[in-house]
Amino acid sequence: MTAQHTTMVERRAWLSIPVFAWPGTGLPYRQQMEILEKAYAQTRPDDVTVTSWLVVVAQRGGAPE
Repeated sequence: MTAQHTTMVERRAWLSIPVFAWPGTGLPYRQQMEILEKAYAQTRPDDVTVTSWLVVVAQRGGAPE
């Protein structure tokens, strides 16, 4: 497990990228951005969020190097 620390302004920028905003919600991109702006207005740009990620490392079988 690893933790990613980002500010709200960084999180907003990430979520504004259409490919990351699209699947799953069923809402049009424009409507998603309206919701994001309303939520962002209730935060401070320098507030930090923490996201936990599971990092999986795989090794291909074969002769050791």
